[in-house]
Amino acid sequence: MALRAKPTGAGQSPMVHEGHQDWVSSVAFSPNGESVASGSSDKTIRMWNASSPAPIGEPLRGHAWPVYSVAYSPLGDVLASGSDDRTVRLWDVNNGRRMGKLKADDSVESVAFSPDGNLLASGSERGTVQVWDVQKRTPASHPFTAHTNWIYSVAFSPDGTRLVSGSQDNTIRVWDVERGITVVGPIKGHTHSVSSVSFSPDGSQIISGSYDRAIRLWDSRSGEPIDTPYEGHTNWVNSVAFSPHGTYVASGALDNTVRLWDVRTGRQVDQPFEEHTNLVRSVMFSPCGQYIASGSSDRKVIIRSILDKVPDFANNLDSYGAMKEDGGSVQPEPIVSRHM
Repeated sequence: MALRAKPTGAGQSPMVHEGHQDWVSSVAFSPNGESVASGSSDKTIRMWNASSPAPIGEPLRGHAWPVYSVAYSPLGDVLASGSDDRTVRLWDVNNGRRMGKLKADDSVESVAFSPDGNLLASGSERGTVQVWDVQKRTPASHPFTAHTNWIYSVAFSPDGTRLVSGSQDNTIRVWDVERGITVVGPIKGHTHSVSSVSFSPDGSQIISGSYDRAIRLWDSRSGEPIDTPYEGHTNWVNSVAFSPHGTYVASGALDNTVRLWDVRTGRQVDQPFEEHTNLVRSVMFSPCGQYIASGSSDRKVIIRSILDKVPDFANNLDSYGAMKEDGGSVQPEPIVSRHM
């Protein structure tokens, strides 16, 4: 059963998934909201039931080193993982079998599918972005080179024509996917590594999180900042994610908290979520927008509702946040993640 937006449910307890033997570096909701995938420093990927505290099948094994990033394909039938072992692996979600291995030029920090599922992007510690042909299991182009240090995060625009990357060189770049060139940037403003980036659902904005403890919103076409930085975290911001309808941003940080921000005001919504006992490495909204999943160095994956902080959530659902009548859901933004 998928997690669906509910008109009631404030006060419900967070769902805690335990099983990893080391840090949880990345989490990703499936497009239908039925499961959450997690990648860990224990070298495995796990899938969890989003509606009950139960794992789905056995851990996916194959990586030789820590897994830093996981992402579902738009159809939800393929899972991609990026690892310190310099590979990207593809997995069949239905049976857990390995579908292919892509050899990168260095440790893979982030992976993201294109909206049509035909391409997969990876960002590496060599500072390159590589776009792969998913069917052929081969590079779709030459590596995108311009960053001068590790790339921590990559994400496609909703129309699939652009790609955004965040780097340890403190900058953000927007790339033309077909030509492999920077079309916006380098975007400067952060004073430390850019750990996480994502496009808004309409593609007009980019959200970024940084080790400078700030979260910034940018115009994706001009690279200009929008308003002032979101400030509240007391340590490095590891992960940021837009809600499916673009109204909220979730963030996870080294201060062990998950925070919710209102894009319309640029302010934090209520108090932080403080369920984790160690630093938060990854956050992601459910397709319905009512839940946030997080992965932490405490080895847990936690799913919580935002209804306590946004009581009128059900009344404000728009075409992005609502579940479709046929039971499907709007595709979520690609996951982005980071290890320390």
